[in-house]
Amino acid sequence: MPNQHTDAEAKLQKLGERLRAGFAKQHPAQNLDAVRGAVREQYEQEQKAKREKPITPPTPKKERAREEPDQEK
Repeated sequence: MPNQHTDAEAKLQKLGERLRAGFAKQHPAQNLDAVRGAVREQYEQEQKAKREKPITPPTPKKERAREEPDQEK
């Protein structure tokens, strides 16, 4: 009897491995290393763009005309 249990467990483990491998093929973006690499690459590109961006002086803001509150009599 113990043989049947171990065989069933081994078969279930093998099935689980096959399912995980199939899921990884179907959904490659969920691979953590690939996601980390993509995020790191995008971050580096953004930082490089910030460093290369020319510095421009701030533009003066236009003053808004103040509106007087309506006075009720």
